[in-house]
Amino acid sequence: MRVSSRADYGVRALFDLAQRFNQGLVQTREIAYRQAIPEAYLHQVLGTLNRAGLVRSTRGPLGGHAIARDPIGINLYEILAVLDGPDRQTHTRVVDEDRFDVVLATWHELQSRSEEFLKSITLALLVERQRVTESTVNYVI
Repeated sequence: MRVSSRADYGVRALFDLAQRFNQGLVQTREIAYRQAIPEAYLHQVLGTLNRAGLVRSTRGPLGGHAIARDPIGINLYEILAVLDGPDRQTHTRVVDEDRFDVVLATWHELQSRSEEFLKSITLALLVERQRVTESTVNYVI
């Protein structure tokens, strides 16, 4: 599955904000630095997320961004639909409708399973995975 840069940056920005849920506003440059996202591009992505109601933004010297909803209620499918459009379907060629096409059926199954997987991954889950990763100590003998 291919993920666009726009979607990747959007998920990373929301992940960053989810890690700071209920901790106030975060400036664009801070998110850009921590997530290695070009700041100019991040402004555009955050604007889209703001218009979609996923981010709350405030302008000015004390401004910044915050996640607009609880991270447990935002999944990757929703984010990708906002950033890449709701028609993120597997593209297939038109075939004779009277004939069963096993390959086409496989692509549809892939699409369905991908959607189910993306809907199962919330920002809260990503934050928890990060916490577990950071708390794990690797010992090399």
